[in-house]
Amino acid sequence: MSAATHRPAARGPWARGLGISLVAADPAAVLADPALRGALADGIEHGHEGPLHEFPDRADWYLVREGGEDVGVAVVQRDYPAPGEAALFAVAIAPGQRGRAIGTKAMLVMERRLRRDGIRRVVARVPRTNGRGLYFMLRAGYTPLPPESTPVGETGDVTWFARGGRS
Repeated sequence: MSAATHRPAARGPWARGLGISLVAADPAAVLADPALRGALADGIEHGHEGPLHEFPDRADWYLVREGGEDVGVAVVQRDYPAPGEAALFAVAIAPGQRGRAIGTKAMLVMERRLRRDGIRRVVARVPRTNGRGLYFMLRAGYTPLPPESTPVGETGDVTWFARGGRS
């Protein structure tokens, strides 16, 4: 992950709706927040204390805000794995803020904005060690992609998801 290639934060939210907003963020600032870093670590495995996964240099980072408070983070890369698609590499809600559908709302708001920006499909990557994340994707209406649909060059013990039917 390289903060130098990240787009600078714009004024106001990138997307909003359902009582939350997504605001462009600097990765270094997100990682400096212990609650948000912990949320990202839980995305690997509950209670994970080691290093975080690397995120693509071209990914955009967004703070998830509710009532003006930073409650989570989303990391998405446009035009990956193919032009017109976007890959969600993280939607992580701080432990003290979970259980109120903030993650689901953030995904819906993000998908709506990405579609408006011309993205036709959103896929999501979840480590298989993250049982909560796998269940979350299913509850959010995503379906696991078959192994032959895994983005080229992607390896590791992960499951890729897309909304709706298998493709």
